[in-house]
Amino acid sequence: MSDLSTQNDGGRGLNSTKARHFIGWHILGGYLRLTSATSKFVYDPPNAEQKCADLMPAIYVCWHGQGMLGMKLVPVASQLTILTSRHPDGQLVAAAAKSFGCSNIDGSGASPKQDEGTGGMAAMREMMRAMKDGQSIGITADIPPIEGRHVSDGVALLARFTGRPIIPYAVSSSRRTVLDKVWDKMQINHPFSRISAVVDEPLYVPRAAKDLTPYSEELAKRLDNVLERAFLLADGKELSPRPDRSAFQPD
Repeated sequence: MSDLSTQNDGGRGLNSTKARHFIGWHILGGYLRLTSATSKFVYDPPNAEQKCADLMPAIYVCWHGQGMLGMKLVPVASQLTILTSRHPDGQLVAAAAKSFGCSNIDGSGASPKQDEGTGGMAAMREMMRAMKDGQSIGITADIPPIEGRHVSDGVALLARFTGRPIIPYAVSSSRRTVLDKVWDKMQINHPFSRISAVVDEPLYVPRAAKDLTPYSEELAKRLDNVLERAFLLADGKELSPRPDRSAFQPD
């Protein structure tokens, strides 16, 4: 049974917190569970699930709108805490994730268009505490509503503070709708699909790292790569050899 004990935000009808929680848990979450239950999952690399299990707790990172059902990479959903925005859309995602057994933290990094009320620093502290307790974190690399897929340095900062690896990933499906007119080109994965889940090599940020830019730029490259591979794998197309990440040696 879902937990509907959310506080009243003053909205009415579909604009209320309680309504968004209900829609996220039962409608969005229900659709995702249907998609998961009726689809075949394929992984790149084939042992991706075991690799992820061996690296826990980790920081799972995807491009915004490209990682639905990414919780399938985590051995137990209750071991994953996702960062969601305080925007109404974020409340829907949080409720859907909770319907799978995940936890969530409210807040996001601030972009030039979002400089108040995002809870970024408080969320960072909460994520650090969660990881200290053994929880993995799920987070999007880019910050709405900036187009062009720019990685926030907050991801690398979390990795530096915690010493835990960043796992870039992407999910796609053979039956999908891509919302091209939406800023993040969000995918809707449909039931009865071949669903691909692709992860790259773990990316570590040393505690002594002063400049986070090289790590954010490297993360962006890896996220682009896993997304491309996820589309190809979902469509049953041949994949090129996986990139050699040993050459990444930031100054």
